[in-house]
Amino acid sequence: MQRKFDLSLVIPTYNEKENISNLIKKIQNEFEKNEILGEIIVVDDNSPDGTGIILDNLKKKEKNIKVIHRTGKLGLSSAVLEGWKISEGNVLGVMDADLSHPPEKIKELFFPIKRNEVDFTIGSRYINGGKIEGWNFKRRLMSKTATLFARVYTKVKDPMTGFFLIKKECIQDVKLDPKGFKILLEVIIKGKYSTVREIPITFVNRVKGKSKAGAKEIIYYLRNLAGYLPYKKNVIYEFFKFAFVGGIGTLINILILYYLTEKVGVYYLFSAIISFIIAMTSNFFLNKIWTFKENVPSNIAKKYVQFSLVSLGALLINLFFLYFFTEIIGIYYLFSQILAIGIALIINFFGNKIWTFSK
Repeated sequence: MQRKFDLSLVIPTYNEKENISNLIKKIQNEFEKNEILGEIIVVDDNSPDGTGIILDNLKKKEKNIKVIHRTGKLGLSSAVLEGWKISEGNVLGVMDADLSHPPEKIKELFFPIKRNEVDFTIGSRYINGGKIEGWNFKRRLMSKTATLFARVYTKVKDPMTGFFLIKKECIQDVKLDPKGFKILLEVIIKGKYSTVREIPITFVNRVKGKSKAGAKEIIYYLRNLAGYLPYKKNVIYEFFKFAFVGGIGTLINILILYYLTEKVGVYYLFSAIISFIIAMTSNFFLNKIWTFKENVPSNIAKKYVQFSLVSLGALLINLFFLYFFTEIIGIYYLFSQILAIGIALIINFFGNKIWTFSK
């Protein structure tokens, strides 16, 4: 059945009275200029600054604007889902209300989908041509770290952006239940699409109003990441294979250390270095061939260096947490070592999956 609109663009709002009118004007100009039959669905979380009143006035003047008023601050992701529920477009989209996302890029995200070139387009800050303006070091670090963690699940360069479009059919009958700000990763993991394209955008930090990001959103994000594991059972399978290889490496390390020290007479610190290198090399080849199923010759020198650096980093993390649990918290050192090994193992696995064996 043909829908009334080609595009339904959802904009979640909370205290955006200084930005929302300007944003909607820019979007309407893009719709008109590019002959896009689009609707704008604004979902407001009972903004105390009067955003809802402004939206109601705009709605009276513009036939393609819908407004949902919610009872409280219920979160960005749930706002997007509520907006999509009443959408009439063949293509669904999301963008921020604070003018951080460039409305002039709507056409570049929309037309590849309309022409059936792709199912899914993403406004990306982290591909060639994309950039971020106005962020401090802390915001950049948080964004990069979150993006790095998401690489476990997807090859998309910017799975944390809030600006994307997708065919409605790709998420029909899909149960989406993200918490916090980041809905895109949920759609990437659960959506029923075949092709995705990232379009470079310039993200401009908000000029007016306050950012809603905080520690609570970080907790939600980490919970979401853990909750996605059942959708990527291969990641769990790889982790246990990686851990098994690590066990073999530990055994190799101990046996060579014992042999060189006790039988050959090598000074034990030199034996430890040699045994560590041999065990790490064994781990590298077993993980390359068995855990991550790569051909041995594929970038072998580069990947060996990467694997070594991650392994050394994991070793330092192991030592740090061993000291922390033992000296600071007061846990018996053997139990501390077990906890430290577990933490280092997780970091070692994700570091190598994301960096060394990302293909």
